[in-house]
This record gives sequence, structure tokens and C-alpha cells, in this order.
Amino acid sequence: MRGSTAATLWVLVLIGAYLQIVLGVDGTPGLRTTVLLVATSASVILALVVVPLLLRPLTGASVRNPMVVALLAVSGVTWGLAVIPPFAGWGWGFLFALAGGMLSCLVPRWWSAVVLSAVLFVLALGGLSAAASSSRSVEGPTAPGDGFTLVLVGTLALTTVLPLSSVWVLRVVLRLEEARQTASDLAVATERLRFATDLHDIQGHHLQVIALKAELAERRLRSDHPALAEQELADIRSIAKAALDDTRAVVNDYRTVTVAVEARNAAAVLRSAGIDCEARIEVPGLPAEVGAVMAVAIREATTNILRHSRATQASLDLAQSEVGPYELTVSNNGAGALRSGGTGLVGITERVTVWGGTVETRRRGDVFTLVVRIPTDPKRQGSEDGA
Repeated sequence: MRGSTAATLWVLVLIGAYLQIVLGVDGTPGLRTTVLLVATSASVILALVVVPLLLRPLTGASVRNPMVVALLAVSGVTWGLAVIPPFAGWGWGFLFALAGGMLSCLVPRWWSAVVLSAVLFVLALGGLSAAASSSRSVEGPTAPGDGFTLVLVGTLALTTVLPLSSVWVLRVVLRLEEARQTASDLAVATERLRFATDLHDIQGHHLQVIALKAELAERRLRSDHPALAEQELADIRSIAKAALDDTRAVVNDYRTVTVAVEARNAAAVLRSAGIDCEARIEVPGLPAEVGAVMAVAIREATTNILRHSRATQASLDLAQSEVGPYELTVSNNGAGALRSGGTGLVGITERVTVWGGTVETRRRGDVFTLVVRIPTDPKRQGSEDGA
């Protein structure tokens, strides 16, 4: 968007220079015409240099930049020379109008309206000179009062506003992108908070019970009740095992949330980040253990979309052909540059490989696709390490 805006402004400067020369030069050589052409050339060069300043964040230094001051001075002098009787024509005001429009992009808020009004007022002063210049009142198509002059004056006014409108659109797009990134970060933070809450609830409950049971066991031993103390210790072992299992469930598949629920959650998170997402789950007989692996893949793919892309559209499909494997396909546009050293896809691959499945990634243009396949009759190839 920045490149497009810069190119638009550069083309606008060149068009303004072309119109200024074509409409301003009447074929009569002279010293003033030569000076006007030289000043126009200098204004064009300065305007092309000033364009990149318009794409940066607003600062007071931008307005005081020597190039901006020089552009206003040279283009203003050009218009001033054209206004001196006999009036040289409205065409010599194009670069001054562009310079005023560029200045309006560099001042904050309502000052833009002030600058634009001032530039239009200065241009209007040329009409007084045109009215007083009787020698040009009946010559050529630029004679004051005819239809062509009205069109030319209207074009000058429009030229003054065009730079501000182009830069305004750029700033709106940048703000939208900033808001979208903020929404993505908030969605990731919300998901992390949900995970942390689940983990806190599980571990807080189990640890509290373990501490209580340990205190009771200690009291039983002191009161010479070994049988009761043994029972408390057995309860502690059972609770610790349950805590370990629940922790594995939270880490691996968020308390064994079904893949359908996980898909809905992922779609909701993406939509909250401004990404149009469709989720389709068409595997009613999916085994719970395979669903847990697919749920992990969905979560990781969702995180990657939020963290490493500028997606506007995403899709999530989990289906099974008549004789083929269970197949999860997650696709999104706006894919960023390929990254190395990440652990997300590696972790998915390790989990899927345990079930004899495969993980495939492909990219076409800016569309990234993750495909996870697990056989219809999965067989566990080894056991997972303890938590």
C-alpha cells in the first residue's frame, strides 16, 4: 500500500508538471517563460523527493524539512511570476497546488483544512491579476471567464486535495492493519489465558487435596495409626496419578476436548481476529484418541495463522473418504515468509507419526495449506513419554 501510494503521488507530480508546461507555455519565447520553466523543473524534482516524507508518521520535523520548505518556496515563486501582469495563465499553478496538498499531509488534524484553504486563496488571487490583465482578456483558451478557465480552475482545486486523499487512504489502511494485529494478539492472549486457567484449576485442586492428605497422614503416624496413615498415603498416590493424567490431558488435548468443539473454538478465535473462517467436520465416527491428535493440530495451525500470517480468509476441513484416511486440511491466505526453527509443526508431526499418519505442508502464492492424515485404523507405534 505504501508503494502504491508513493507511485500514485509520483505520477500525480509528473502529470501536474506536464499540464503546467503544456497549458502555461503559449509559444511566445521570453525571459519570464524561461524562468518559469526552470522553476517548474526544480519544483518537480523537489516534489518527487518530498513524496516519501508523506508516507512516514507525522512529526513536527517533517513540516520543517528543507525539501518541503524549498518546494513551497520554488512553486510559490513560480506562481507569483505567472501572476505578474500580463497574467501568464492558470496552468502555472499546478505544482503550487500540489505543494500545498503535500503540506496538508504533513500537518496534524484540522491544520490540513487551514493549509488547503490558504493555498486555494493564494491561487484565487491569480484571478485578480487575470481580470486586470486586459492584454490577455481575449487571447487563447485560457481567457478568464470562458468555460475552459472554469474547468482549469476546478482541476487546480482538485489537484490541491488529491495528495491528502491518497495519504489519508494509506493511513486508514495502516490503522486497520494495526487494529487487526492487535485483535490477533488479543486472540492469542485469550487462548493462553484459557489454557492457563484450565491448568491452574486442575493443579490447584489436586495440590490442595494432596497437601491436606499429607497433613492427615502425618498426624496418623504421630498418633500411632499406621493403617489409617497408609490409607491416606494411598489416596495421595491416587490423587497424584489423577493430577498427572489431567495435566497430560490439558497439555495434549485440553481435557480431551472433542475435535468438533476444538474446530468451533478455532473458527471463533480466527473470526474474532478479523479472519473469515469456515470449519467443516464430517467424521461422526472419529475415534476419541485420533480426535485428540487432530484437535492439537487444529490448535497449532490456528496459532500459526494468528502469529505468522496476515490472513483474511481461512478454512478448516476434517473429512474421511470411503477407503482413505482421516484427513485434516487447514488453509489460509496471507502467509508470511517461511520460518525455520519452530517447534509447532515438529510437535504435530511427532504426534501424528505415533499413529502411523503423515503431515504435509504446501504453499502456492500466499496461500499456505497444512494437511494431516491418520489411517482409518490407526495403530499406536510406541508409547509417549511421561509428563
